[in-house]
Order: sequence, then structure tokens, then C-alpha cells
Amino acid sequence: MKNYTKAFKFFVNLLIFTVIISMPEKIELLFHYSKSTNTSLILAASNLLLLSYVLWLLIKFRQAINTLNTNSIFSEKNEYIFFTVGRGLLFYSVGMYIIRVIENMLNKPSIKGESIAFNLGRDFGAALSDRVPLLVIAFFLLIVAQLIKEGYHLKQENDLTI
Repeated sequence: MKNYTKAFKFFVNLLIFTVIISMPEKIELLFHYSKSTNTSLILAASNLLLLSYVLWLLIKFRQAINTLNTNSIFSEKNEYIFFTVGRGLLFYSVGMYIIRVIENMLNKPSIKGESIAFNLGRDFGAALSDRVPLLVIAFFLLIVAQLIKEGYHLKQENDLTI
């Protein structure tokens, strides 16, 4: 269990590092779009806001991972943190999907001879392909949160019978 927890801590720290590294690029885009259209500025600000939200979620998640040990896995606190992070990643994925679809619709020129439906479908597919891995992680965390919750209730029942 100790090796898995250590690997999980490393993975979460790597995610935090990745998000922190991508922040300057988003801030630069925000300043770049501040001179252009309002739509691009709103999209860049929304992107930065969502990235900041994910950074906050991951830092909160790291705090929960650091306190994990074999005696305290099944607790209400861990269930709440896993559920919050899973739901937050789900919201982030949906928000980024919407932003990417709008960006793709605004930035990609339509090719002559292609229908509007084809271009819209291409934009939806391109935006969704980037979100699938994070959606899988979000659903996984929600499933783990449910398992922790049920394990906590079983632990409480066992403690009462002993």
C-alpha cells in the first residue's frame, strides 16, 4: 500500500507541476487577446480561470493524498475530497470542452464545399478528443469516492459490532 500511495503522490505532484507550467502561456494569451476582440478575451480569461480552479483542486487533493495511510483511507474527509476533485474535474472538462468548441468555431476557416454541419461536427470532435482522458480520471475519482464512502459505512458498522 505504501508504494501505491507514493506513486499516487508522485502522479498528483506531476499534475500540479504540469498545470503550473501551462499557466504563463495562458496569462500571455490573456494579455495578447486584451488588444483584440471581446470574445477572444472572454475565452482566454475563462480558460485561465478554469486552469486556476483545477490547480486549486489538485492542491487540495495533494493534501488529502499526503494524509492517506492504511488506517484512514475510509473516512468522510477522504470521500469528500475525492468527490470534490472528481466533480471539479468533470466541471473543468465540460467548461474546457465548451471553450474549445467556441475557439474552434471562431478560429478555423470553413472549407468550400463542406457543410456547416460537417464543420460543426469536426469542431465538436476535435474538442472532445482532448477531454476524454480527463473525463476518465474524473469518473474514476467519483467511483473511488463512492467506494470510500461505502467502506467508511462498513467500517462504522464493524466498529459498532465489536
